[in-house]
Amino acid sequence: MKTKFIIVLFLFTTIQALPQEETFEPSGKPFVTIYANFHRGITGSATDEAAFELVRGYLGYEYSFSPEWYAKINVDVGSPDDLSPVSKIRRYAYFKNAYLRYTQQKLEIEFGLIGLKQFKLQESVWERRYLMKTLADEYRLGSSADLGVNFHYAFSEKIDVDFTIMNGEGYSSLQMDDVFKYSLGSTFRFPRNFTSRIVYDIMRSEISETTLLLFSSYDFRSKWNIAGEFVIRQNEGWMANHDIYAFSVFGKYNLNERYQLFARFDKIKSNILEGETLPWHLANDGTALVAGIQFRPIKKITMALNYHDWYPWAANMEGGGFIFFDLEVKI
Repeated sequence: MKTKFIIVLFLFTTIQALPQEETFEPSGKPFVTIYANFHRGITGSATDEAAFELVRGYLGYEYSFSPEWYAKINVDVGSPDDLSPVSKIRRYAYFKNAYLRYTQQKLEIEFGLIGLKQFKLQESVWERRYLMKTLADEYRLGSSADLGVNFHYAFSEKIDVDFTIMNGEGYSSLQMDDVFKYSLGSTFRFPRNFTSRIVYDIMRSEISETTLLLFSSYDFRSKWNIAGEFVIRQNEGWMANHDIYAFSVFGKYNLNERYQLFARFDKIKSNILEGETLPWHLANDGTALVAGIQFRPIKKITMALNYHDWYPWAANMEGGGFIFFDLEVKI
Protein backbone atom coordinates (compact mmCIF):
# COMPACT_ATOMS: atom_id res chain seq x y z
CA MET A 1 0.00 0.00 0.00
CA LYS A 2 2.83 2.33 0.89
CA THR A 3 4.53 1.59 -2.44
CA LYS A 4 1.34 2.38 -4.40
CA PHE A 5 0.93 5.64 -2.51
CA ILE A 6 4.49 6.70 -3.38
CA ILE A 7 3.92 5.87 -7.08
CA VAL A 8 0.66 7.84 -7.20
CA LEU A 9 2.29 10.80 -5.42
CA PHE A 10 5.21 10.71 -7.88
CA LEU A 11 2.89 10.66 -10.93
CA PHE A 12 0.79 13.53 -9.55
CA THR A 13 3.88 15.65 -8.87
CA THR A 14 5.25 14.95 -12.36
CA ILE A 15 2.00 15.92 -14.07
CA GLN A 16 1.85 19.16 -12.09
CA ALA A 17 5.41 19.96 -13.15
CA LEU A 18 4.63 19.63 -16.86
CA PRO A 19 4.07 22.94 -18.69
CA GLN A 20 0.40 23.85 -18.78
CA GLU A 21 -1.18 25.24 -21.95
CA GLU A 22 -1.89 28.92 -21.49
CA THR A 23 -5.46 30.07 -22.01
CA PHE A 24 -5.76 33.21 -24.10
CA GLU A 25 -7.74 36.00 -22.49
CA PRO A 26 -9.29 38.52 -24.93
CA SER A 27 -8.28 42.02 -23.89
CA GLY A 28 -8.11 45.59 -25.08
CA LYS A 29 -6.83 48.98 -24.04
CA PRO A 30 -7.37 52.64 -24.95
CA PHE A 31 -4.52 54.92 -26.00
CA VAL A 32 -3.95 58.65 -26.40
CA THR A 33 -1.08 60.52 -28.06
CA ILE A 34 -0.62 64.29 -28.06
CA TYR A 35 1.76 66.45 -30.14
CA ALA A 36 2.35 70.07 -29.11
CA ASN A 37 5.04 72.69 -29.57
CA PHE A 38 6.23 76.24 -29.09
CA HIS A 39 8.08 77.81 -31.99
CA ARG A 40 9.79 81.13 -32.64
CA GLY A 41 11.02 82.39 -36.02
CA ILE A 42 14.55 83.75 -35.95
CA THR A 43 15.66 84.20 -39.58
CA GLY A 44 14.26 85.17 -42.99
CA SER A 45 10.52 85.32 -43.50
CA ALA A 46 9.90 83.64 -40.13
CA THR A 47 11.15 86.43 -37.86
CA ASP A 48 7.64 87.69 -37.02
CA GLU A 49 6.22 84.25 -36.17
CA ALA A 50 5.87 82.85 -32.66
CA ALA A 51 3.17 80.63 -31.17
CA PHE A 52 2.17 77.81 -28.88
CA GLU A 53 0.54 75.09 -30.95
CA LEU A 54 -1.42 71.94 -30.24
CA VAL A 55 -0.48 70.11 -33.42
CA ARG A 56 -2.54 66.95 -33.18
CA GLY A 57 -4.00 64.30 -30.96
CA TYR A 58 -4.69 60.60 -31.48
CA LEU A 59 -7.47 58.82 -29.58
CA GLY A 60 -8.03 55.13 -30.03
CA TYR A 61 -8.65 51.63 -28.80
CA GLU A 62 -7.08 48.28 -29.68
CA TYR A 63 -8.45 44.83 -28.92
CA SER A 64 -7.13 41.28 -29.27
CA PHE A 65 -9.98 38.81 -29.77
CA SER A 66 -7.63 35.81 -29.99
CA PRO A 67 -4.00 35.11 -30.90
CA GLU A 68 -5.05 35.38 -34.56
CA TRP A 69 -7.53 38.27 -34.56
CA TYR A 70 -6.79 41.89 -33.63
CA ALA A 71 -8.61 45.18 -34.27
CA LYS A 72 -7.65 48.82 -33.90
CA ILE A 73 -9.43 52.14 -34.23
CA ASN A 74 -7.54 55.43 -34.11
CA VAL A 75 -9.03 58.92 -34.49
CA ASP A 76 -6.75 61.73 -35.65
CA VAL A 77 -7.80 65.13 -34.30
CA GLY A 78 -6.01 68.00 -36.03
CA SER A 79 -6.12 70.62 -38.78
CA PRO A 80 -6.01 69.51 -42.43
CA ASP A 81 -2.92 70.57 -44.38
CA ASP A 82 -4.99 72.41 -46.99
CA LEU A 83 -6.44 74.94 -44.51
CA SER A 84 -5.23 78.52 -44.64
CA PRO A 85 -3.02 79.69 -41.73
CA VAL A 86 -5.95 81.78 -40.44
CA SER A 87 -8.11 78.64 -40.17
CA LYS A 88 -5.53 76.40 -38.50
CA ILE A 89 -7.24 76.78 -35.13
CA ARG A 90 -10.13 74.67 -36.41
CA ARG A 91 -10.00 71.01 -35.43
CA TYR A 92 -11.32 68.13 -37.48
CA ALA A 93 -11.49 64.46 -36.57
CA TYR A 94 -10.53 61.75 -39.05
CA PHE A 95 -10.29 58.01 -38.74
CA LYS A 96 -6.54 57.47 -39.06
CA ASN A 97 -6.90 53.70 -38.57
CA ALA A 98 -9.86 51.36 -38.40
CA TYR A 99 -8.91 47.84 -39.38
CA LEU A 100 -9.01 44.15 -38.60
CA ARG A 101 -5.83 42.04 -38.62
CA TYR A 102 -5.53 38.29 -39.04
CA THR A 103 -2.26 36.53 -38.22
CA GLN A 104 -1.41 32.92 -38.98
CA GLN A 105 2.19 31.83 -38.45
CA LYS A 106 4.26 33.91 -40.94
CA LEU A 107 1.29 35.48 -42.73
CA GLU A 108 -0.43 38.71 -41.65
CA ILE A 109 -3.45 40.29 -43.36
CA GLU A 110 -4.90 43.72 -42.55
CA PHE A 111 -8.15 45.06 -43.99
CA GLY A 112 -9.79 48.47 -43.57
CA LEU A 113 -8.22 51.86 -42.97
CA ILE A 114 -4.71 50.55 -42.48
CA GLY A 115 -1.36 52.08 -41.62
CA LEU A 116 0.90 51.63 -44.64
CA LYS A 117 4.11 49.67 -44.15
CA GLN A 118 5.87 52.05 -46.57
CA PHE A 119 6.47 54.43 -43.66
CA LYS A 120 6.43 52.20 -40.58
CA LEU A 121 10.11 51.28 -40.70
CA GLN A 122 11.28 54.83 -41.44
CA GLU A 123 9.22 56.28 -38.60
CA SER A 124 10.56 53.70 -36.13
CA VAL A 125 14.15 54.62 -37.06
CA TRP A 126 13.53 58.40 -37.22
CA GLU A 127 11.73 58.24 -33.83
CA ARG A 128 10.50 61.84 -34.04
CA ARG A 129 7.13 61.80 -35.79
CA TYR A 130 5.98 64.34 -33.19
CA LEU A 131 8.20 67.05 -34.71
CA MET A 132 8.38 66.05 -38.40
CA LYS A 133 7.03 63.35 -40.69
CA THR A 134 9.31 61.06 -42.70
CA LEU A 135 10.34 62.05 -46.23
CA ALA A 136 7.50 60.81 -48.48
CA ASP A 137 4.80 61.71 -45.96
CA GLU A 138 6.25 65.16 -45.24
CA TYR A 139 6.37 66.21 -48.92
CA ARG A 140 3.12 64.50 -49.98
CA LEU A 141 4.72 61.72 -51.98
CA GLY A 142 2.54 59.22 -50.18
CA SER A 143 0.22 58.82 -47.22
CA SER A 144 0.88 57.07 -43.92
CA ALA A 145 -2.56 55.39 -43.97
CA ASP A 146 -5.16 54.47 -46.56
CA LEU A 147 -8.25 52.35 -47.19
CA GLY A 148 -7.30 48.94 -48.51
CA VAL A 149 -5.88 45.51 -47.76
CA ASN A 150 -2.30 44.47 -46.99
CA PHE A 151 -0.70 41.03 -47.17
CA HIS A 152 2.55 40.60 -45.25
CA TYR A 153 4.68 37.47 -45.22
CA ALA A 154 7.87 36.92 -43.21
CA PHE A 155 10.18 34.39 -44.88
CA SER A 156 12.53 34.68 -41.90
CA GLU A 157 13.71 37.19 -39.31
CA LYS A 158 15.92 38.74 -41.99
CA ILE A 159 13.54 39.17 -44.93
CA ASP A 160 9.84 39.80 -45.47
CA VAL A 161 7.59 40.98 -48.30
CA ASP A 162 4.28 42.88 -48.39
CA PHE A 163 1.68 43.65 -51.04
CA THR A 164 -0.99 46.35 -50.67
CA ILE A 165 -4.09 47.30 -52.67
CA MET A 166 -5.44 50.70 -51.62
CA ASN A 167 -7.50 53.67 -52.74
CA GLY A 168 -4.40 55.80 -53.08
CA GLU A 169 -5.94 59.01 -51.73
CA GLY A 170 -4.85 58.77 -48.09
CA TYR A 171 -6.91 58.50 -44.93
CA SER A 172 -8.41 62.02 -45.08
CA SER A 173 -9.92 61.57 -48.56
CA LEU A 174 -12.82 59.46 -49.76
CA GLN A 175 -12.38 57.91 -53.20
CA MET A 176 -15.39 56.56 -55.11
CA ASP A 177 -13.81 55.80 -58.50
CA ASP A 178 -12.27 52.53 -59.68
CA VAL A 179 -8.62 53.73 -59.64
CA PHE A 180 -6.50 51.87 -57.11
CA LYS A 181 -2.87 52.02 -56.03
CA TYR A 182 -0.84 48.81 -55.92
CA SER A 183 2.28 48.56 -53.81
CA LEU A 184 4.96 45.89 -53.45
CA GLY A 185 7.66 46.17 -50.80
CA SER A 186 10.31 44.15 -49.01
CA THR A 187 12.45 44.66 -45.90
CA PHE A 188 15.94 43.20 -45.48
CA ARG A 189 17.75 42.93 -42.15
CA PHE A 190 21.24 42.08 -43.35
CA PRO A 191 24.19 42.41 -43.42
CA ARG A 192 24.76 42.80 -39.69
CA ASN A 193 23.38 46.03 -38.16
CA PHE A 194 21.79 47.10 -41.47
CA THR A 195 18.06 47.33 -42.12
CA SER A 196 16.90 48.24 -45.63
CA ARG A 197 13.62 48.54 -47.48
CA ILE A 198 12.50 48.89 -51.09
CA VAL A 199 8.95 49.80 -52.16
CA TYR A 200 7.43 50.33 -55.59
CA ASP A 201 3.85 51.47 -56.12
CA ILE A 202 1.79 52.25 -59.17
CA MET A 203 -1.53 54.02 -59.65
CA ARG A 204 -2.94 54.06 -63.15
CA SER A 205 -5.54 56.37 -64.68
CA GLU A 206 -4.93 57.54 -68.24
CA ILE A 207 -1.21 57.16 -67.53
CA SER A 208 0.61 55.61 -64.58
CA GLU A 209 1.83 57.54 -61.55
CA THR A 210 4.65 55.54 -59.96
CA THR A 211 6.79 55.89 -56.84
CA LEU A 212 10.04 54.12 -55.99
CA LEU A 213 11.27 54.29 -52.38
CA LEU A 214 14.68 53.10 -51.16
CA PHE A 215 15.69 53.17 -47.49
CA SER A 216 18.65 51.92 -45.49
CA SER A 217 19.69 52.27 -41.85
CA TYR A 218 22.84 51.34 -39.94
CA ASP A 219 22.78 50.92 -36.17
CA PHE A 220 25.97 50.74 -34.09
CA ARG A 221 25.47 48.95 -30.77
CA SER A 222 22.34 51.04 -30.06
CA LYS A 223 24.70 53.98 -29.47
CA TRP A 224 24.28 55.80 -32.76
CA ASN A 225 22.39 55.38 -36.00
CA ILE A 226 22.52 56.86 -39.50
CA ALA A 227 19.86 56.37 -42.17
CA GLY A 228 19.08 57.52 -45.70
CA GLU A 229 15.96 57.52 -47.85
CA PHE A 230 15.47 58.25 -51.56
CA VAL A 231 12.13 58.70 -53.37
CA ILE A 232 11.37 59.06 -57.08
CA ARG A 233 7.83 60.04 -58.09
CA GLN A 234 7.12 59.88 -61.84
CA ASN A 235 4.12 61.44 -63.59
CA GLU A 236 2.95 63.30 -60.48
CA GLY A 237 -0.82 63.78 -60.56
CA TRP A 238 -0.92 61.73 -63.81
CA MET A 239 0.86 64.54 -65.65
CA ALA A 240 3.34 63.06 -68.12
CA ASN A 241 7.02 63.70 -67.37
CA HIS A 242 6.25 65.66 -64.19
CA ASP A 243 8.74 63.99 -61.86
CA ILE A 244 9.88 64.67 -58.28
CA TYR A 245 13.10 63.54 -56.63
CA ALA A 246 13.64 63.64 -52.88
CA PHE A 247 16.15 62.31 -50.42
CA SER A 248 16.65 62.48 -46.67
CA VAL A 249 19.63 61.72 -44.44
CA PHE A 250 19.25 61.60 -40.67
CA GLY A 251 21.10 60.34 -37.64
CA LYS A 252 21.10 60.17 -33.86
CA TYR A 253 23.57 59.76 -31.03
CA ASN A 254 22.51 58.52 -27.59
CA LEU A 255 24.29 60.48 -24.90
CA ASN A 256 22.61 58.32 -22.24
CA GLU A 257 19.19 56.76 -21.59
CA ARG A 258 17.46 60.15 -21.43
CA TYR A 259 19.35 62.46 -23.78
CA GLN A 260 19.85 62.09 -27.52
CA LEU A 261 21.35 64.31 -30.23
CA PHE A 262 19.78 64.20 -33.69
CA ALA A 263 20.04 65.86 -37.10
CA ARG A 264 18.30 65.55 -40.46
CA PHE A 265 18.76 66.99 -43.95
CA ASP A 266 16.09 66.81 -46.71
CA LYS A 267 16.26 67.83 -50.34
CA ILE A 268 13.40 67.86 -52.84
CA LYS A 269 13.53 68.91 -56.47
CA SER A 270 11.68 68.46 -59.76
CA ASN A 271 12.67 68.15 -63.40
CA ILE A 272 12.62 70.85 -66.07
CA LEU A 273 10.03 70.18 -68.76
CA GLU A 274 10.94 70.40 -72.42
CA GLY A 275 10.81 73.99 -73.61
CA GLU A 276 10.94 75.40 -70.06
CA THR A 277 13.82 76.98 -68.15
CA LEU A 278 12.69 76.34 -64.58
CA PRO A 279 11.60 73.17 -62.75
CA TRP A 280 7.83 72.66 -62.92
CA HIS A 281 7.57 72.13 -59.13
CA LEU A 282 9.87 75.05 -58.25
CA ALA A 283 7.57 76.68 -55.68
CA ASN A 284 7.83 73.55 -53.52
CA ASP A 285 11.46 72.61 -54.24
CA GLY A 286 14.11 73.25 -51.64
CA THR A 287 16.14 71.89 -48.74
CA ALA A 288 15.31 71.45 -45.06
CA LEU A 289 17.50 71.10 -42.00
CA VAL A 290 16.49 69.89 -38.53
CA ALA A 291 18.89 69.46 -35.62
CA GLY A 292 18.54 69.37 -31.86
CA ILE A 293 18.57 67.49 -28.60
CA GLN A 294 15.85 65.17 -27.31
CA PHE A 295 15.03 64.53 -23.65
CA ARG A 296 12.89 61.71 -22.27
CA PRO A 297 12.30 62.22 -18.52
CA ILE A 298 10.07 59.13 -18.29
CA LYS A 299 9.02 56.42 -20.73
CA LYS A 300 5.93 58.05 -22.30
CA ILE A 301 6.97 61.71 -22.32
CA THR A 302 9.39 62.98 -24.96
CA MET A 303 10.50 66.54 -25.69
CA ALA A 304 13.01 68.13 -28.02
CA LEU A 305 14.67 71.52 -28.41
CA ASN A 306 15.55 71.88 -32.08
CA TYR A 307 16.23 74.14 -35.02
CA HIS A 308 14.21 73.98 -38.28
CA ASP A 309 15.28 75.67 -41.49
CA TRP A 310 13.73 75.66 -44.97
CA TYR A 311 15.64 77.06 -47.94
CA PRO A 312 13.52 77.31 -51.11
CA TRP A 313 15.15 76.99 -54.52
CA ALA A 314 13.01 79.73 -56.06
CA ALA A 315 14.94 83.01 -56.14
CA ASN A 316 11.81 85.07 -55.39
CA MET A 317 10.98 83.11 -52.22
CA GLU A 318 12.54 83.64 -48.81
CA GLY A 319 13.20 80.81 -46.42
CA GLY A 320 12.96 80.89 -42.67
CA GLY A 321 14.54 79.38 -39.60
CA PHE A 322 12.71 78.46 -36.39
CA ILE A 323 13.59 77.39 -32.90
CA PHE A 324 11.13 74.70 -31.79
CA PHE A 325 10.31 73.10 -28.47
CA ASP A 326 8.31 69.95 -29.32
CA LEU A 327 6.43 67.66 -26.96
CA GLU A 328 4.98 64.15 -27.31
CA VAL A 329 2.81 62.62 -24.58
CA LYS A 330 1.48 59.06 -24.68
CA ILE A 331 -1.23 57.89 -22.31
